[in-house]
Amino acid sequence: MEKRMNGTLVSEILYDELRAFLELKGDKPLQLVDISVGNDFGGEMYANMKKKKLEKMVGYLVESRHFDSISYDDLVSEIESINNDNKINGVMLQLPLSKELNDHERKILDHIDWRKDVDGLTTSSIGRLVVGEVSLEPCTPKGIITLLKVYGVDLVGKNVVIVNRSNIVGKPLEQLFLRENATTTICHSKTKNLSEVCSCADIVVAAMNKQEMVDSSYVKDGAIVIDVGVHKNSEGKTVGDVKFDDVYDKSSLITPPTGGVGPMTICMLAYNTAKAKYGNEVDTVLEKAIEKAKVLVK
Repeated sequence: MEKRMNGTLVSEILYDELRAFLELKGDKPLQLVDISVGNDFGGEMYANMKKKKLEKMVGYLVESRHFDSISYDDLVSEIESINNDNKINGVMLQLPLSKELNDHERKILDHIDWRKDVDGLTTSSIGRLVVGEVSLEPCTPKGIITLLKVYGVDLVGKNVVIVNRSNIVGKPLEQLFLRENATTTICHSKTKNLSEVCSCADIVVAAMNKQEMVDSSYVKDGAIVIDVGVHKNSEGKTVGDVKFDDVYDKSSLITPPTGGVGPMTICMLAYNTAKAKYGNEVDTVLEKAIEKAKVLVK
């Protein structure tokens, strides 16, 4: 089996299965609203990429609502109107918010109805995830677990080190690994002897947003390495948090800086939107898609 985990190929297979499910349902296209505030170049690029991919692969209607600036009260009113609009299936709030709204990020997020919270970032969504209730799981963690399953990784008892403690990646990813009976350690900027901690892990998830910080000293022979970071180096080349070439030989599986975790994140957004509409039967669609993808990546 190829060491490089191909999130682009896997996501295309998963999209096919979801698209077939939606065609059987025969309803109108699902609708998403993507809200952004201020001028964050990276966020705008990601928003455009999501819109193009979801429209192309599953026929969703994605409406971008961008505000150069907006008051707290007006943004909350915008979110509440979306919550009450039965034609809209999901809402995304692009982070980071503008400087004026940053201090209110949690309060603003929590105005999103968790049943439409396709990014899985509200306190209700995260709380439901922790206690094992039905929820829409954050897309990057869900994509990572799905990719590992496609590549046949048995997570039971695996020692996992996650270098990230955010509400978007680290904390929900830990919960998803625990659900699969893995043993987890969360590390962060204050962790002592980080390379030693990582070098004991069966699976290392690098999401510290530090360009090529993880080299071969962080990875034991045969470990699986998941790289969530995306950067442009001084030569204009896209790299991750992991020194890919340095780590490649020691790893048994590894995600590249492009075509790895990123495509899976957007694909899981498509599945979350469908789940917001159709509920748990979408989980069955995903399980079926994973089994199909397993055959094709071998």
